Amino acid sequence: KREQDAESLALLDGNLSRGTVLIGFERVHRIGRFEVRDGLIRAPSGYLRLPTEARRMYPNQGIEALTVLTAGPRKGSVVAFAERLTGGSGYHTGWIWIGTEPHRFQLSDIGEFNVTGAAALPDGGLLVLERRFRVTEGVKMRIRRLAAGEIAPGARLTGRTLLEADMSYDIDNMEGIAVHRGSRGELVVSLISDDNFNSLLQRTIFLQFTLLDEQAKSTSRP
Repeated sequence: KREQDAESLALLDGNLSRGTVLIGFERVHRIGRFEVRDGLIRAPSGYLRLPTEARRMYPNQGIEALTVLTAGPRKGSVVAFAERLTGGSGYHTGWIWIGTEPHRFQLSDIGEFNVTGAAALPDGGLLVLERRFRVTEGVKMRIRRLAAGEIAPGARLTGRTLLEADMSYDIDNMEGIAVHRGSRGELVVSLISDDNFNSLLQRTIFLQFTLLDEQAKSTSRP
């Protein structure tokens, strides 16, 4: 378990029949590069360089969000977030790889949610999935949108909240997010939850939404 706790995955190039994926692991924190051939993932061909500060991540709060920018000024750059690494700053810690070098940027910590997923948008921006759990209130989730032009080394972002939900909605422990084009060209956002092998109290559910006003620019503020 300590060496196999995979928490995030992103397609780096090609497709899922023949391409390269990145897989983020926690406990033993690392991001591996894996070749995919005929739908099968081979042994890792290498690992991304992690920043020194990644050593401060808690064993079970490592790299939970991982994606690759598909457009914009940072096209092709890998982006990752720690599930929770704030150091009391009021900001979550993320990194963007320029070439092989990771550079820190930050996302405001609103309401002590944890970051659990990220997905690249066709305009070069990002969707960030967040989750919060308290015994007294149950589970909450949030999706924020970060604008393409603002994702850069050293940036401090807030983003635009697209959705926030609690247990009065049909949600659970939401930990995965992805984006794809639907049959009519619409942008579809997919979410999945993790039941942690606890079928008595949690569910694995799959939700999909259409992202409206795709060209709208979100505003991120320090």
